[in-house]
Formats: sequence, structure tokens, C-alpha cells
Amino acid sequence: MEELVFAIPTGELWNLLTYKEQGLIHGKSGALNTIVQKGLFRKRSELEEDSSFKQIIPYGVITCKDSYYLFKRTGGQRDKRLPNLFFLGVGGHMNPGKTTGSEEQYITDELKRELFEEVRLSNGCTIEDIEFIGFINDDTIPVGRFHIGLLYNIRVSNKELSVNETDKMTAEWVEKSGLEDYYDGMETWSQIVVDQYIH
Repeated sequence: MEELVFAIPTGELWNLLTYKEQGLIHGKSGALNTIVQKGLFRKRSELEEDSSFKQIIPYGVITCKDSYYLFKRTGGQRDKRLPNLFFLGVGGHMNPGKTTGSEEQYITDELKRELFEEVRLSNGCTIEDIEFIGFINDDTIPVGRFHIGLLYNIRVSNKELSVNETDKMTAEWVEKSGLEDYYDGMETWSQIVVDQYIH
């Protein structure tokens, strides 16, 4: 069965948020809740080239004190529009699911699902906090025109993390001051996070 993904009509989205062609749009959880209420599920293949919808992508930056968990894509990635680049956020498409909580809880649950698909926490490492930061948009690149990112900071208690799918990605902890060394090799969403959130 084909994957169903969560999206919002692009016009509805920009009625709720102040449009920015490329960058971080600070937003409150009220807008987030409305986006979930107005969102709908469609077949992924129908949306991949349809700019009348924005697919909603939770995007969680993993932090521990002043360090950031930096990923690098390898050859096993499915989306060829995102080649071997560094990136800061775990996340992905939202799928149909049940939650007994609020709309925001549904997004957080989907973010955690993606987190645990991609990384493994061990030796007492726990999630201390998940904080919503804002919306990432980049209409200047092909993949960005069809997606909107929901930026979260996922704070963990220690650095005992490891990547599950080592054929698709690698990762390492990088101090805040060291992120500039990787900046030119980052995906644009991660560059936006560095420019407009971390610094």
C-alpha cells in the first residue's frame, strides 16, 4: 500500500504564517494546532511535485549542552534530491496515527517515531525536553517547494546516541563553535537552523 503523508494546502498555510521565501518563521503553538486541524493525508506520489500543497515535516535538532548531533547522508538515501550532505535534523513525513492528546502531541509523537527509527539512545540517555522553535521554509530549491519544516530542539541527557541505519547515514557530536566547519556541506534547512536559530 502506498504511503500516505500529511500536508496542508499552501494557500491555507500562508494565511496562517507570514510568508518567507527562505528562512525560519517563528510561530506559536496555536498556529501549529491550526495547521494540524487543516491538514490532510494524501498519497505521497501525488504530492511530490504538487506545489499547491506543503508536506509537513517535523525536524528535530538533537542537542546536549552546547553540542549538536550532526548527520551525514550516505549512498542509501531514497531521496536523490538530497545527496551526500550534512544535516542537523531528524524527522520525516507524518503518517496516519492515533493520539489521545492535542494536535501538538500528535506532531511530537510522529517526531519521536522518526527519532527512534534513526537513532538509538543507550546508557541512560533520555529525552529531557522537546521544544517547538518555528517553521523552516525554502522555496528556492526543488525539494523545499513541496515541504515545510517544523523545527524542534530535542534535548537529551547525555551523548550516548548511535545511528540505526548506518548504510544511510553517519553522525557525530559537534560543538556549537565547530558547526561552521561543516556549514558549506549542509543541506539548506540545516544552514537556516545554524544561521537563524543556533547563532
